[in-house]
Amino acid sequence: MAAEMSKRRPVRSGNFMLIASIVILSVISNARCQDFGYDGAKGPSHWGEQYNSCTGKHQSPININSLDVKKVNLPAIILDGFDAFPQQTNLTNNGHTVAITMKDHFPTISGGPLTGVYQYSQLHFHWGDNDTVGSEDMIDNHIFPMELHVVFFKQEYKTAKSAMKHSDGLTVLAFFYEISQEDNPSYEEFVQLLRNVTSSHKTATFVNPPSLRDLIARDLMHYYTYDGSLTTPPCSEVVTWIDFKEPILLSHTQIEAFRALEDDEGHPLTHNFRPIQPLGDRVVLYNTDEIVKDVDLTDEIPPEEMDQNSLEQQQEKSNRPVKGKKPHPDSGAGSIGASWTVLLLLVLAVSFGVVGSPK
Repeated sequence: MAAEMSKRRPVRSGNFMLIASIVILSVISNARCQDFGYDGAKGPSHWGEQYNSCTGKHQSPININSLDVKKVNLPAIILDGFDAFPQQTNLTNNGHTVAITMKDHFPTISGGPLTGVYQYSQLHFHWGDNDTVGSEDMIDNHIFPMELHVVFFKQEYKTAKSAMKHSDGLTVLAFFYEISQEDNPSYEEFVQLLRNVTSSHKTATFVNPPSLRDLIARDLMHYYTYDGSLTTPPCSEVVTWIDFKEPILLSHTQIEAFRALEDDEGHPLTHNFRPIQPLGDRVVLYNTDEIVKDVDLTDEIPPEEMDQNSLEQQQEKSNRPVKGKKPHPDSGAGSIGASWTVLLLLVLAVSFGVVGSPK
């Protein structure tokens, strides 16, 4: 019996060591996923050392050149649940940003550049240490003081985590902020709650939760859209970005409240935006209410043939009688009528002696 027990002990010990190793690796892996920052050795220039996707060719954010976009008329964006007030809304400082999550309320979005229905996951913010920097995407090299990201995952993928395994897994509605002289009343309770989550990993609950509609811009017609990535590690290239043109107005005091938050190390979280990434081979679309005609440029006509064809078409049109109108005197049919008119005038002239008759 003792011999049998001695044989079993190593097996039990081995199992224990295996379980312990898995737990330790899991903890290390989870810690590693959060091991990034915006300065020094953990800053954006070093993200690619741990996360390969951060060096990809379709990264975000980008600078959008409004003169180099393709204008389109996309279907209307359909918002569902944006006007409802959730039963519980939490505000959390996760050490990198401040995020809003909702319980038992799942707004969705569809239409626009999207295929399928996308479900709300969370929203968060990016800002700078002063009012001249802060946004991640830029428009015509213009930097905004802050940017809002409302994150959705494709509903058919069930969760945000599983959606990140698919190229169309996520969409982010991006809204820019501009400075106003007046406070924005829709953000009053939000700004007050920031004082309760100054330290990292602190959470506060709204007394009167805002609707998503209260926090975003009104104009959802005019926007830029492109394929990109998450702007934080792991930088997965699975995001359809929708950047709305109309900014949200906040006062300097309201934006300043974000700069009072602290990161994981207890330092002031004064800036949490990633630098601009190369556009590469991507095309940015601009949705507009102007009528945009699609021109097929696949069969290009050489300039010489185009000029000749245009000339021949003009000649054909000039010689072609127009339905319902008399022919022009210079046209073929008109010239015959003109000859008879001249002959008739000559006969009359001879009859009245205006023109001498031949001898």
